[in-house]
Amino acid sequence: MNIDPHWSDPTSSWWAKAHRAGMHVESLRRQVDAFRSANPYSLTPEPTDETDRLAYRLRFDQHVPVAVSTTVGDILSNLRAALESVAFEVAKRGHGGTLTREQEEASTFPIKATPDKFDAFFTGRRAALYDDRARRAFRQVQPFAHDEIVIQSGVPLDSSYEDRARWRPLYRLDRLWNIDKHRRLAIVAWWPDLIYWSSDGPSNRKMLPGDGTVADGSILFYIHGHDEGMGDKVSHEFNLVVRDDPSFNDGSGATTDVVKLMTSWHRHIVNTVFPHVFTIMSQP
Repeated sequence: MNIDPHWSDPTSSWWAKAHRAGMHVESLRRQVDAFRSANPYSLTPEPTDETDRLAYRLRFDQHVPVAVSTTVGDILSNLRAALESVAFEVAKRGHGGTLTREQEEASTFPIKATPDKFDAFFTGRRAALYDDRARRAFRQVQPFAHDEIVIQSGVPLDSSYEDRARWRPLYRLDRLWNIDKHRRLAIVAWWPDLIYWSSDGPSNRKMLPGDGTVADGSILFYIHGHDEGMGDKVSHEFNLVVRDDPSFNDGSGATTDVVKLMTSWHRHIVNTVFPHVFTIMSQP
């Protein structure tokens, strides 16, 4: 992989913003660790009208700090800004290092769910802004890029480009960034990740669905039966999730912890998007 040293300059705006995003990720990690250590939620067994059945009630004793959501916004903003800086530099390189004011305003990093939407991006005032090499560089990292190759090889997809895009890092990042930029802070909330209990041999306990909600006061689940000498303790692990994430979908999709999610998106930009774009842009 031969990359022009210009693209690796740590003082460039794209690397500076990517590094700043990484600093915000570490800040987020510290904030979430501190919040977890304060035991901000509880899951308490309560008797029910049915024999040998307990209801486990969820209580949120502390709200998720606003600083967590604002830090998520800082990460999204810096990652998206890093991509915008790359797009600006790509445009400059296609025009001898100088852009008109109109060209500067038109430069942006495309993130599109489908090939047709990607192609439509390069019309109007962007028709001459990005050359073929730039378009190849951008296309290679689009949410649809892998699926397009699969289709071209003759293998049909079991869902649409749009449906599959909601699982792709760039698409998800862009959607969340737009929410944070234009509407409100991203909603960060607790979501159950793992529920388990101990038993001396095979367990006689069975978990049953609760009321179907994850809110303060919810009956998260019921436990029917008991294991001799084991009590009613249930171990649990919760993730702080971004409920606005397109792949979340009320828990039926991804429920990745926010720190892990932001870390993976930062790595995706730095270790996948940048190298792919820079490699193509380094070609003659």
